[in-house]
Amino acid sequence: MILVDYSQAALASILSFQRELRGGDEQVVNLIRHVVLNMLQSYKKKYGKEYGELVICCDDRDYWRRDVFPYYKAGRKKAREESGLPWKLIFDTISQLKEDIKTNFPYQVLQVSKAEADDIIAVLCKHSQENLLMQVGLVEDKQPILIISSDHDFKQLHRFDNVKQWSPKTKKLIPHEKNYMKEGHIEHITKAGDDGIPSILSPDDIFLQEGVRQKPLSAKRLAEFKELGFDACRDDTERRNWHRNQQLIDFEFIPTGVYQACVDAHINTQVVRDKTLIMNYLIKNKCRELLNNIEDF
Repeated sequence: MILVDYSQAALASILSFQRELRGGDEQVVNLIRHVVLNMLQSYKKKYGKEYGELVICCDDRDYWRRDVFPYYKAGRKKAREESGLPWKLIFDTISQLKEDIKTNFPYQVLQVSKAEADDIIAVLCKHSQENLLMQVGLVEDKQPILIISSDHDFKQLHRFDNVKQWSPKTKKLIPHEKNYMKEGHIEHITKAGDDGIPSILSPDDIFLQEGVRQKPLSAKRLAEFKELGFDACRDDTERRNWHRNQQLIDFEFIPTGVYQACVDAHINTQVVRDKTLIMNYLIKNKCRELLNNIEDF
């Protein structure tokens, strides 16, 4: 499987065209459509033989993490407003394109209630270890999986020997870190800093407090956490914040209901295989360059 973190991969491709994204609405929509479809086509052509079919993994509008932590990703809207880009049009177009892909292209498109794309990818990687095996000669073996995303949270999944990760930002495979779960993952839980998740030394709403910064984590304390993990917490506040961050970051804390819904979606979602639909869609939307290599879809 080639597991595509849809929004993350799409934005990584689209945002390299900053000047064009400030044009008229029709120009922006056509650009996004062409760039995203070209991206998917290139992944299928480059990696399809080794890893198999594309699975487009999408964020739901409502995340379970926001239910347990209301400040989750709360700062993103402000940062986007400051960029001056037409974000509503960008996201509306990406969303519509997701539906177009679902009905016209031979890729499984998964969106699960309360789940982010991260959850779907994590679940399929874990579920595949014993349940999505492939026949190799006379034996069954784990199928190779390629994650298309720059998100370093997926390093948690590098512990599976059949999982690799390609970054759309660096355009390189992300190297496996042998001790990531012992060191990098612990550091992430302790320091956080992304997706609106504070360090364990900071209150929940620190990123929404004007002019207030997180309390810095010294090298000595970080070393303590890498050595002792949760046991390095010194008081109830740190212990509470450790559990907060672990629940939001560690894929082992995906709720059981969300986990099973991701598995069910993968099993039950049908894929359109009619190449005529692709051709008609590309003609209708004037994607002439993509028509020249339609077989690569």
